[in-house]
Amino acid sequence: MSIYYVYAYLRESDGTPYYIGKGKNNRAFRPHTYVSVPNNHTKIIFLEHNLEENKALQMEIEYIKLYGRKNIGTGILHNL
Repeated sequence: MSIYYVYAYLRESDGTPYYIGKGKNNRAFRPHTYVSVPNNHTKIIFLEHNLEENKALQMEIEYIKLYGRKNIGTGILHNL
């Protein structure tokens, strides 16, 4: 069933993404363990819609590769 999506949280300062995730229903708006959900919901954008779960996971991985991860020194995302 194509109910998954890929989303990004954007920084207030410059509009760049600081987190990429996949979800369904209201996942993008619920608390996360390692990263805060933007108070300003206009800073949550949906990059991909109507995906099967495996395609959403694949797209999430691709976006994380594109922007890179801070914890391993490859980019700007707080994804672990």
